[in-house]
Amino acid sequence: MQTIIDSPALFIGRDESNSWLYVDLRGAYDGPAAQAACQQMLTSLRQWPCQKILTDGTNILAVHMQRTQWGSRWLEEMQAAGLRYFAWVLPLSLQARHATEERVHPISSPLVGTFDDIASAYVWLQQQ
Repeated sequence: MQTIIDSPALFIGRDESNSWLYVDLRGAYDGPAAQAACQQMLTSLRQWPCQKILTDGTNILAVHMQRTQWGSRWLEEMQAAGLRYFAWVLPLSLQARHATEERVHPISSPLVGTFDDIASAYVWLQQQ
């Protein structure tokens, strides 16, 4: 995997053999932290275009943010950059898991699948 970004809060890598980006979100996420991570995902997608992203949320400790118009615009920009499929591995923390599910489930496009483990997300994404 080719490393694009590796910081304490975020890892983004390019999985060339599967033609997707792998994102590992780490720590606590509030509005500014989430926007920064999302912006880095968008920049990475524009730099290395692909249709799929596997996001690993198992290292998210807490989520403290509200839904905003910014998030809707970000998804539109991600789709414009080529994103079609988003596999999301849910956090282990119950609070973070619930907050993530509230934000992810209403999304109709791109196609989002939520998973309890990376292996299931990996297989689903390969089948898309």
